[in-house]
Order: sequence, then structure tokens, then C-alpha cells
Amino acid sequence: MNFDKNNYNEKVVDNYNRKVTDYGNGKIEIIAYNESQIRLLGSLNHKGGANKKSIISDEAQQERTLKQSYTIKRRIRGYALANDFKWFVTLTIDPKKNDSYDYNHSKKLLLKWCRFMRDTYKKFDYLIIPEFHKSGAIHFHGLLGNISANFVEATHPSNGQLLLRNERQIYNLDDWKYGFTDCEKIIDSEKTASYLTKYITKELMTNKEMFRKKRYFNSKGLKKPKIEYFTSETDDLKNFTPNFGIVGTDDEGNNVLDKAIYKLKRNSNGQLIQTTNDYLLKTKK
Repeated sequence: MNFDKNNYNEKVVDNYNRKVTDYGNGKIEIIAYNESQIRLLGSLNHKGGANKKSIISDEAQQERTLKQSYTIKRRIRGYALANDFKWFVTLTIDPKKNDSYDYNHSKKLLLKWCRFMRDTYKKFDYLIIPEFHKSGAIHFHGLLGNISANFVEATHPSNGQLLLRNERQIYNLDDWKYGFTDCEKIIDSEKTASYLTKYITKELMTNKEMFRKKRYFNSKGLKKPKIEYFTSETDDLKNFTPNFGIVGTDDEGNNVLDKAIYKLKRNSNGQLIQTTNDYLLKTKK
């Protein structure tokens, strides 16, 4: 199928039934809705009143940050799929050498390391999320680009055999001098992107220590996906299988696909193709 924008009404900016995300590398995600959706233009966020010295209640902080959760997850997923990341890494701070319970100190160590990696390897693409352990200690999960860093095969400390997880080799990154690492080569970018967004947890979003602080860190120059909204009057997706769908009922009690997500690729001829027919359907609550 050729995805032709001329089949869509580009003049409609506040109502749509197609949301198309182009990741710039052939990956296309289309969300199709059975009923027209309303998109609010501009920002309705409060733009004043608070400052660094403001005292915020637990309730106000929770409400404010939970509203950001979906937006942040979509942004992280966009970065993860639009860029050619090669490594999934976990960076842990050794509490015997640094205060891993102090977020500001831990963040400084991370950013210092990122500058070191950029200076050492010149180009250093990264997307990193902090996580608060149940103990209160902070460590980091993230994606790294294709760099010739000091990745070494991890081994069991007891017998020296190669350390595998799900039959895949685990690596350590010797360039991280502040503690311990756990690294894997990325096999499936889609699964990795979904896995990474799980670290945008309720704890991370509602922690008062995170008020006015970034929930993720990324290198400059990362590619961003292009998102467009259209209204389509044609059944242009009938030849594809939804990878995810929500089933509801119409006014007559018939089952309808209220929302369907298609994960597609554009081939060398500019046509959209489906590389997987895996799908999941859920009933609308």
C-alpha cells in the first residue's frame, strides 16, 4: 500500500482518526480510531506561580507528575525507535565509593561520565533513565549508540564461565568507573523501547525529590519521529493486521475495533509492508 497524504484531509487539525508516526528509518506506526478524536492545540499547562523555592503538597505533586507520564513515555519510545541504538545498559553506583542515595550526586556522576564518553569516543548517543531502588539507592538504565567502548564479556565470578542470560552474552562496560554494569546487545528495538519505558515508574514520577527535575537524559542531536494527524474516509488499512487493538461495541451492540495500532515498514519502493502479524486484542473497559 502506498501511504499517500493526498488521501487525507490535512486541513483538519483538531479532529482526526489517524495518527501516523514516522521514525525516519522505515518504521511507521499508524493508530486508527473508529470514531473521530479531538486533538487540543497549544498548551493548557500552568505557566507561572511556582519556583524553585515553592513547597508542593504530595497530592499536587502526584497530580502534576502523573499527567506527564504518558508524554514522557511516548517521547522516550520515539527516541528509542528513531535512533540506531546498539546497547541496553544498567549502570550501578558502588555505595562504598559514592553516595548512591543522593540523587543530585548520582546525576552529576552520570553527566560527568557522559562528557567523558563523548570526549573519548567523539560521538556518543545515549538515552538514560534513573531508577530508585526499594532501598532508596539510584541506578540508571539506558540505551547507547554504536561506539567502540570497552565492552568485555562478563563471566561468573565462581567458575570463570561466560555469563549468559536467555542464551545471550552479558557484557560489562569498563568505561564506567563508578560501580558496576550490566550490558546487552539490542536484538529487537521495539521490545527494547517498550522495556525502557517501564522505568518511567510511579515512584519516579511522584517522588518529591524529582520536582522540576528531568526524568531522563539524552544526548544532543538524537533524531525525533515525525508525528502527523489525518482524517481518512477510506479503509486503507484493510490489508494489514492490527498489532494491538481495543474492541468496543457500537450503538447496535456490534463489536467494533475502537482503536487499532499497526506497526509497519516502508520498503525501497515506498510501499508499506507488515513484517509481523503478532497481535493483541483487548476489550474496552
